[in-house]
Amino acid sequence: NYNLTKDKHLLSMFARWEIGQNQSDGIFLTAKGFPNDNMSDFQFAQEVEKRDVNNTESTSRSMGLTATVSYMYDFRYSVDFNVRGDMSSQFGADSKLKPFWSVGARWNASREKWLEGTAISNLVLRTSYGITGSQNYDPYQAIEGYTFEEMMFQYLSSGVIGSKLKGFGNPDLDWSTTEDFSAAIELGFFNDRLTASVNYYNHYTDQLLLENNIAPSSGFLTMTNNIGAISNKGVDVTLGFTPIQDFERQIQWNVSINGNHNKNEVKKLPNETKKQNENNLNERNSPAPIYEEGKSTSQLLVVRSLGIDPATGAEMFRKKDGSQTFIYSTADEVVVGCSRPDVEGVIGSSFYYKGFSASVNFRYRLGGEVMASALYSKVENISEEQIYYNQDKRALHDRWQKPGDKAKFKSIKDNSSTPMSSRFVVTENTFSGESISIGYDMDAAWLRVAGIQGMNFRVYMNDIFRISSFKEERGLDYPFARSLSFSLGVRF
Repeated sequence: NYNLTKDKHLLSMFARWEIGQNQSDGIFLTAKGFPNDNMSDFQFAQEVEKRDVNNTESTSRSMGLTATVSYMYDFRYSVDFNVRGDMSSQFGADSKLKPFWSVGARWNASREKWLEGTAISNLVLRTSYGITGSQNYDPYQAIEGYTFEEMMFQYLSSGVIGSKLKGFGNPDLDWSTTEDFSAAIELGFFNDRLTASVNYYNHYTDQLLLENNIAPSSGFLTMTNNIGAISNKGVDVTLGFTPIQDFERQIQWNVSINGNHNKNEVKKLPNETKKQNENNLNERNSPAPIYEEGKSTSQLLVVRSLGIDPATGAEMFRKKDGSQTFIYSTADEVVVGCSRPDVEGVIGSSFYYKGFSASVNFRYRLGGEVMASALYSKVENISEEQIYYNQDKRALHDRWQKPGDKAKFKSIKDNSSTPMSSRFVVTENTFSGESISIGYDMDAAWLRVAGIQGMNFRVYMNDIFRISSFKEERGLDYPFARSLSFSLGVRF
């Protein structure tokens, strides 16, 4: 570390070298016949399934160098530069030291004299650009290694155990790199009682880690490679307001709202992914992902539906050329929307008064298309076997019964398979109560008689309600499991 302060100048430098190792080791086995609940170690078991023993081991080593240089003048203008170099055993043998860097600048305009005495209490302009990396793959995907998994038993004809090749190593496997650019403005008015910030970002990720299809005769179906590129651009907006702020009476109320709009685009695709697109286009039961250069990764491609024919009760479709047909063909699939919302964000509010505190958060989502899976699988496409299980009650309503009926769904007598079409793709606009928390902190004098310095009590609840433009079965598991929690804290 080195810091230099002189007059209005501040210079800081920092450098660090590190070397590390991450290691994990686990054994998985099945044992039974324990004496009691307290003696649960496998050595107390009367019987261990010898052919049901597995082991996992993972070791990765890394070395890195980090350096930072920052300069600030008069707490108004500042620039900083960061550089980092990394090496890791997770990379292939042909991958060397990988350098990453970033540079940023900031202007605290609210410290300028020409803004003194105005309603603007904070004004900051900042921007940054840099290249970062990620390595989201297993330690041994770059190196050919062997595993004893599912083979931890001796052959009856000898006293040895077997092993098998874990996967094809790729000596060229390297980092995924992302070019990050951002520019933002921060505003505050009336001593920051009203705040706002707008941040624009542009992320371009190259050398994505994707699975390449390889010949099955090799013993493996895929191999990890650095292929493909994707771009993400968007805007984050945050607004804050403090209607009440009285420190003397210990009362404060804050309200905030943030929103995000993001657009992504595929820039490069390998030939293997293009081949997978052809297979996905033939999927009848769900809008399988189709990745195309110049298009979003969130686009939904299905055959356009014209609804149920009142005369026959059969579903009508629109072909790519615009004509009508009763024959479903995946060749007529077109883009009908995007699963990514136009805008999404959180609205929050917090209140504090003399030890009492409360906060609530709401989440909203505007725009974006989703597959109505409950309508697809539990209103239509109900087989004779599934009729004995829970189904959507809408299966009994709005069904075609006789010629002339204008209905949304096919006849309930029709057990034929219904293909995925735009009839089951809907626009989702949602407003939900995400969480609420109420608490009280107490440090009354009578508590100290018992040797207690303070107490606090909290009540927390999540997934309170959900209002949406369409009804969807969400299940009972996380993240849709509503919970109510209580906590009591005592300080001595």
